[in-house]
Amino acid sequence: MTRRSLRFNRRTLVVLLLLGVVLLAVLWASGGAIGDSNPSVDANVTERYRSIDALTGTQTVTMRTNGSVTSRNVATVTLVPGTERKRILFENASDRRYERQVSNGSTLWLHDTDRNAVTAVTLTGPPTDSRTATRIQRIVQAAGLTDDAGRPKSIGVSPLPVVPRQTGAAPEVDENRSYAVEFVETDTVDGRDAYVFDVVPADNRSEADYRQRLWVDTERFYPLRKQTAWTDDGTRRSVTTTYTNVTFDAEVSADTFRPELNDDTTVRRPNVPSTEWYRSTAALEAQSSISVPNPTVPSEFELVYATRTTGRIEGVGLRYAAEGRELTVAKFNYTLDIGSDERDVTIDGRPATLDYGSSTSLSWNCDGYAYTVRGTGVETDRLIEVGRSVGCQA
Repeated sequence: MTRRSLRFNRRTLVVLLLLGVVLLAVLWASGGAIGDSNPSVDANVTERYRSIDALTGTQTVTMRTNGSVTSRNVATVTLVPGTERKRILFENASDRRYERQVSNGSTLWLHDTDRNAVTAVTLTGPPTDSRTATRIQRIVQAAGLTDDAGRPKSIGVSPLPVVPRQTGAAPEVDENRSYAVEFVETDTVDGRDAYVFDVVPADNRSEADYRQRLWVDTERFYPLRKQTAWTDDGTRRSVTTTYTNVTFDAEVSADTFRPELNDDTTVRRPNVPSTEWYRSTAALEAQSSISVPNPTVPSEFELVYATRTTGRIEGVGLRYAAEGRELTVAKFNYTLDIGSDERDVTIDGRPATLDYGSSTSLSWNCDGYAYTVRGTGVETDRLIEVGRSVGCQA
């Protein structure tokens, strides 16, 4: 394995390697009558969400800075919730490089119709389904809308992803790994009844910090509106995604999720890193030319899967989970740009830095490789212990 001497921003690289989801049990909850000050929910949220065969409607994404609208994109969409199958046609196409996005779940085609050109991006993902259904289930339950018939109340909660995967990065979130959920009211979105929830850091509910507000359909539990706000270097930013003209279980043809190509269409396939998933560390070691870290993790954590990334970036990763908490260890063949003033702790005598966001990460360099340990719902001291157990392994 050739090690690269190039230096990259650690957050950019970590996003490419720390992919995955938590394997969660299906929990029970769901919908009561609109107008109730504290509605009772007794359906299966995950089943209701996953029962949606397809959704059609209008998607509006609005970004604001200090209360002023900085961008607004409107698109006609066809989506299959819980999958990557989608078709998005932007109304303000003249303002975009790609006017149409089509995905069949394994390949995303970005259409530049003016040039009759398509960029094909291979989509990869871990061996499990979408987290959205279980996340919404946990949000509904944590808000206290379920009954007390033996259902657990102390559960881990995570916000929903801020923006679609192709439209930009999620905000840096100033929080300490756990969230609180509050039922706000019942409301309507484009005539559809919705439960409104606030998701905020459990230890800091100030409006000046991170907050996500969700308007969740009371029957199918699809988020009809999602508003995420955060403060970045004194600047207040927000992203709001709203779905209107919604039809659930819409009839769509098989061609909906196929690209529109003709004999003159230019198809480009960029050279992007690819990721392979393994069920065990031994299976990863058998395929990787990079040595795999052997961390000591808390006993309650179990390995969910291991990853091998190849291409422009080469590396290995281990994903662990424990009842809503996540722990990931990654190693890759680039060094990270860690300045001397960023040293928070040392790992085997090397300077290491802590980053706080929607999760907490510990990063350091060793012998031409970069290491990152990232945790959600994991105390910083424990994260450092895991990092030191990895050290600078050969």
